[in-house]
Amino acid sequence: MSEMNKLNDEILEGVSGGAGKTKWGFPYEDNGTVHYTDKNGGKLDINAADWKWLLSQYNGPIGDPEYYLSTVPAKDLSTILDQHHSGKR
Repeated sequence: MSEMNKLNDEILEGVSGGAGKTKWGFPYEDNGTVHYTDKNGGKLDINAADWKWLLSQYNGPIGDPEYYLSTVPAKDLSTILDQHHSGKR
């Protein structure tokens, strides 16, 4: 039987599967799609234009829009984006 090679967690941390990570650690692809995961494990893929728009909506007192986005549940971001695309507020 051949010996199995196992990757350890340290090696796997270096593999992003995409183009990079945002300031708060959300992976993104070459085309700019951000793979958002909230603190409860909710997931949402956000295209580059929508991500830029979302960042423009949140600044807050510490001036870090991505921090504020990182605290919003994925389902709420999905609702916000749906309203944005439909022209509703």
